[in-house]
Amino acid sequence: MSTPARTNKGLSYVLGDNNVHENHILPVNALQYSSQYRQLYTAGRDGTIKVWDSDHGRQSGLNHTHTDPPSDYQDIDERLLKLETSISSNPIPCGGGDSTPATYSIVDNYKIHFDWINDLKLVNNDANLVSCSADLSIKLINLKQSPDTDSTTVHKFPNYHTDYIKKLSYNTTHNQVISGGLDGRIIVWDLLTLKPTRHLSNAMAAVNNPTTSSCSIYSLSNNQSNLISTGGSNNSINLFDKRSQNPFIRKLIGHQDNIRCLLMNDSFILSGSSDTSVKLWDLRNFKVYKNFDIHDYPVWSLTSESNDFSVFYSGDKGGNIIKTDLSYLLSHDNTQDFPEFDTFTSTDAANVDEKLGLSTIVAQGDSPILSLCYEDKTIFASNYTSLNRYHVPDITNISKYQYLRTCLDYTINKEIQLSDEFASGMPIDGAPTSNPNEDLNSDFYDIVSHLSVDTNAYDIQSTFSNNANLFNDLDNTNDSDYDGEEQDEDQYLSMFLDINGGASKEFVNMYKQEISDDENNPFDDPRTGTQHTASGHVLTIDTTPVEILLNSIPQSQISLIPYNKAPFSEYQIVPKSIISKRLFSNKRRMLVLYLNGDITIWDILLCKEIKSFPYPVPINQPLAGDSLERRLKEMDTIYQNNQSDETLNNWCDVEIKAGKLLVTIKETSFMNVELYYDDLIKDYPSASLDHPDNQKLKKMDKISVNKDDRFHIGSILLNSFFRQYALFEWEFDIKVREEMRTLTRNNKQLEAAGTEYSGSIRQSNGHNGVDPGSVGSGLRKLKYFGRKSSKTNVSNLSLASAQNSQQASPIVSTNTSINDFAIDSDPVSEFLKFNGDNLKNSAGAPAAYSTSDYDCSVMKLLQSNKKVYWEKYHYPTYNVKSGKPVDTMLRVNHIDPTLGENNEEEISYMPIIQPSRLPPDLLITIFEHSPELGNYRDVCSFHLEDISNIRESSKEEMIKNLRLQLPRWLGLSVLYNKWPERESPKISFQLMECEYHLLEPDQKIGGKSQRKIKKLPVLESSIKLTSHNMLRVSKILYYLSEKFESKTSEMKDKKLVPTDWLAIDCRGQELTNDMTLQTIKTKIWKSSADVELRFRRKYDK
Repeated sequence: MSTPARTNKGLSYVLGDNNVHENHILPVNALQYSSQYRQLYTAGRDGTIKVWDSDHGRQSGLNHTHTDPPSDYQDIDERLLKLETSISSNPIPCGGGDSTPATYSIVDNYKIHFDWINDLKLVNNDANLVSCSADLSIKLINLKQSPDTDSTTVHKFPNYHTDYIKKLSYNTTHNQVISGGLDGRIIVWDLLTLKPTRHLSNAMAAVNNPTTSSCSIYSLSNNQSNLISTGGSNNSINLFDKRSQNPFIRKLIGHQDNIRCLLMNDSFILSGSSDTSVKLWDLRNFKVYKNFDIHDYPVWSLTSESNDFSVFYSGDKGGNIIKTDLSYLLSHDNTQDFPEFDTFTSTDAANVDEKLGLSTIVAQGDSPILSLCYEDKTIFASNYTSLNRYHVPDITNISKYQYLRTCLDYTINKEIQLSDEFASGMPIDGAPTSNPNEDLNSDFYDIVSHLSVDTNAYDIQSTFSNNANLFNDLDNTNDSDYDGEEQDEDQYLSMFLDINGGASKEFVNMYKQEISDDENNPFDDPRTGTQHTASGHVLTIDTTPVEILLNSIPQSQISLIPYNKAPFSEYQIVPKSIISKRLFSNKRRMLVLYLNGDITIWDILLCKEIKSFPYPVPINQPLAGDSLERRLKEMDTIYQNNQSDETLNNWCDVEIKAGKLLVTIKETSFMNVELYYDDLIKDYPSASLDHPDNQKLKKMDKISVNKDDRFHIGSILLNSFFRQYALFEWEFDIKVREEMRTLTRNNKQLEAAGTEYSGSIRQSNGHNGVDPGSVGSGLRKLKYFGRKSSKTNVSNLSLASAQNSQQASPIVSTNTSINDFAIDSDPVSEFLKFNGDNLKNSAGAPAAYSTSDYDCSVMKLLQSNKKVYWEKYHYPTYNVKSGKPVDTMLRVNHIDPTLGENNEEEISYMPIIQPSRLPPDLLITIFEHSPELGNYRDVCSFHLEDISNIRESSKEEMIKNLRLQLPRWLGLSVLYNKWPERESPKISFQLMECEYHLLEPDQKIGGKSQRKIKKLPVLESSIKLTSHNMLRVSKILYYLSEKFESKTSEMKDKKLVPTDWLAIDCRGQELTNDMTLQTIKTKIWKSSADVELRFRRKYDK
């Protein structure tokens, strides 16, 4: 499972609304609830994770429950009678009883992904949270980290997936997380090391057509042991055993469309599919145990109250949420509560289980259900527009009644059948037989052992469908039993569903006429139950009473209704996602339209909004239809009114991703654009040398800058982002050079004391007798040596023993390097010990990190510095006793001259935007891209404040990541002041004198008009020229004055400069002095032909 062979790295950052204490700006894809901490965690398509805290308590409210009848009655008929009394003519109670659910509010926010977060899982006893994203990364959040610690809050897993990561599954037994994505990869991760322990592939199951699309994983689960199940676009469930050398076991075929959600335990798999069905699979024989046709739309989400699936919830694309109660399946071993049925065989149990299962419509909506999460008698559901919370109907008594009634009827019919068979002398069907697989709850130790059974992998059937005849007498009434005269037309309401499709034939709510005639109904609205509790909580549940059906009712007379008419808590998606953008011609500012109608201008360099155009009538809902169309037209007008006079090339890419602006910078383009100094300080005053931010620089005599100096936007941005990191490496480099000087001095002192050594210094011309290719040419590997800490407070040093420890004198190798020293552990020493030639054994090298990654990293540059320093310290001419540390290889002091160590006579000014003027929570990501990857892949991400504080707090992990993951081109830029040389685009133009006869009569020069105007002297050379695109009109004017064959009166006046009296026109428009050729060609000339510029004297005022 290797990473793509060739990838390139770039940098990106996210601009958008920072709604820290508001809901997500895009739909929520995943939900997790911690009962231990009573917190809800939501992961959105906006790339953020939010933590919702409850008020930790339930308040007293109105009691809607009825008393659960005692379960210790000896007579089953009496039990049934008590249950019937409890159920009939009473509304379904709330799962929370007489309490008002706790309320939730956002208490924390994590911006850690730049694209959709697809799944979320609580791990490690709810102390950590793992997320996976379309940015191809998996990250772990330490939720319970003490605020006093400096350890990293967010940890990233190594990169192995090459396409969107769609699902996660947590194995509590082995403390592992399993990930699956559109690339078909299944990776098992150890949560202690955050490294993979096993790689599987969904392609193992796609024998005939192992394409990427057929192998894509949309759903994933595990049995908390060794089995893993996946579902996807191939309509089948693939089963794997991670212990096996050949892990693929078999595929379960039965669905007719994509499998979107999976739950799994040791005995069953519960699957939801786009074919609208939910299936319960028996892992003993890999067949469907129960099928649920309870949805009319594709099933997108599943969740369960417990791992035995006794109660589960399913959500579909149509917005429906359905609760299914399987608590009394005999496979769940409920006979201890009902000893009357403890003689049932496995066949009897399967026959009864086929009839059991009670489904209730919890809620209905018009937006797809993306995720479900059960929380303490309520359920959270996310859709495209909001995060909703619903009451859960308590159908325990109804489910128990269904179970007792079904078992009793089955027993009666079985006795009748047995009596008839006995009387006729026929073999008794259903007599008890020995069945080694009778216990469905037995430990599933090794699923591979079941493969010895000769079964057809593509056999689709129920495990008990051949014995349904025992219930024939129970269903002797159906819709066809009603003739036209006997049928009434009363319409019934029902929130109960038959698991085989349609409304329930066992339970119904009151018919509509009874509801309207009931004068004693205590509710303001007998249908919706919108009365208030004592605590003021509004109940939005349907309180229509329940009736037990004795005879079937035609489906046409039943109208299905949800238990919740509306969510009792609704958290609307904040409509602040960006839906449209326009980049201004200066390539530094972006006009964006938000979903709520607001329009703003973002400055890409400042990373801030600089101008806003709010929607005329503030709204907190999405714009749509005509309103949106009108706002888009208004956006075009605003764009034209605020368009820049500058025209520059693209130096970055800006796209809308996750509802925000994603700005990406790549090596090939970030140096494409330059800005003149006067233009720069006009838009960014703090970048001026005269600004208070640069007081220290202003005091230095060597610093100089003029208005015609040009600066690359990319260099300004990178130096601004990584200023503090560059200063850290500068200070660290000082410590490294001092430490290496101390090592060299101690070595020389030992030699001077008479220590014997062997070997010689290799000779090389031009290097004072020292071979520069030998890093440790002057370093002696000693047997025993100790010293005190140096002034830089680095660790104590002890040298490794020689090959022959019995010799009085050690053997010294001429190839000794700094890595031969056994150095104690501290940041400087760890750096000196780092071995880039053997990454697997080097401290700090991450998993999936290759030699090619290292060769293109900042760490490679820094280690090269180390080699150069070591060589310089061992030049014969270097005086260890009195010598200063060797000169640094870094050029951070050229960017910030206040650091010193700069001997140049004149230092060019390098403007930056101070980090304090940039948003501290700006998410910056180092990404990699290649044709093999399905998206930009997150390599390393951090917030700007993390870099800003890097010198003030211990951030060893972050420093390590920056050194190993920052691309070489970025390191050369911010640490060495080396920028890729880019030749500016060339533009050809022609200089011709103005055709005065074409001027308007009122356009006078020297008091004369048209043909009477005095012409300028003839030019000396050709009038056809080529220059870089940033050439300004002012420069062309100076060029003209120098090329005239004779001097004019203006030229003789030393007080005048060419820009005072000369002017240039293009297509009849007079050009300003600061216009560039690029702007002229793009905005005025608008042709691919050579630009024609006509010069003249300025018009009279």
